[in-house]
Amino acid sequence: MNDSSWRLPRSTTGLLPGETHVWRIALDPPAEAFPGLETLLSDDERDRAGRFYFEADRGRYVVAHAALRALLARYQNVSEYRNPFQVGPNGKPSLAAGAPLRFNLAHSRALALVALAMGREVGVDLEALDPRTEIEAVASRFFSPPECRALLALSPELRRAGFFHVWSQKEAYLKGRGDGVAGGLAHFDVTADPTVEAELLVDRRDPEAHRRWRLLSLDPGEEFRGAVAAEGTTPVLRRFEWP
Repeated sequence: MNDSSWRLPRSTTGLLPGETHVWRIALDPPAEAFPGLETLLSDDERDRAGRFYFEADRGRYVVAHAALRALLARYQNVSEYRNPFQVGPNGKPSLAAGAPLRFNLAHSRALALVALAMGREVGVDLEALDPRTEIEAVASRFFSPPECRALLALSPELRRAGFFHVWSQKEAYLKGRGDGVAGGLAHFDVTADPTVEAELLVDRRDPEAHRRWRLLSLDPGEEFRGAVAAEGTTPVLRRFEWP
């Protein structure tokens, strides 16, 4: 089940084992909201926020990470969650060892997405449709040959959306697995047509991956593409607005 609508949650939002929840977060609330949100951050996150040169970037970082921690507290039924995250070999954050709740955060410009799942790895990505991107040059460098051919076969009016459709799927899948981009993006193929649902077609390093992972398209908003990758063959996707 792919619930395509973004909606305000009920007062309580339970996360069942087969579900993936994705929250859409606007990162430009009124400036007066920032002081209260900043208290939700860990010490190291506050230090990092203070190093941003531009106030707008600092504010967006605070909102994204405060929202993430507010959601982690909500799903664990605690009043707050300020503990440091554990970080995997390629930088993927997680809760304490053995914690069943898994999460991932992506942000671009004034928007963020948080994906959560119970007992299953999850990854999410969000990409702004930047008109300055040299899509053919970047695709030839990072995409697989089948993806490049599929991208070039698209009509010119679909090609830019197709590029970011591919990119968001690739990032979500690598983030879900905890793999870094240093290992390359060309060893697996995803769908290029932006009018077609996201799908992991093949992973040449892990031939059974398409049986264990599901990619789902997201519609984060105008001028964005997004995707979520979740372990499991039939994840149920639910979408919510924060706060």
